[in-house]
Amino acid sequence: MDAKKFDEMKKGLGQAIDVMKGKKVAGVRHSLRVGPATAKEVKSLRVSLHLTQVKFAGVVGESPSAVESWEQGKRQPSGAASQLIRILGKNPKLVKDLV
Repeated sequence: MDAKKFDEMKKGLGQAIDVMKGKKVAGVRHSLRVGPATAKEVKSLRVSLHLTQVKFAGVVGESPSAVESWEQGKRQPSGAASQLIRILGKNPKLVKDLV
């Protein structure tokens, strides 16, 4: 392997490490999308908040059947719903403002 190709590979590896550390790298786009909340996350949050599926659905702005589907793993919450679920998981006192 010639020195130029080796240097390019070395630079690319350095950029990959920087991205993993959360640093911005020129020419690399970062996605701000959150992955969907899991069935376990949804159900454990709802139970910890002492809410029925109907009340929880009202809090996250979805139908009770959607919440049921999420908890059963049949469907996944949208990005916005997933983000709200995670925010409520970290700040459960916010629920009283949403009920």
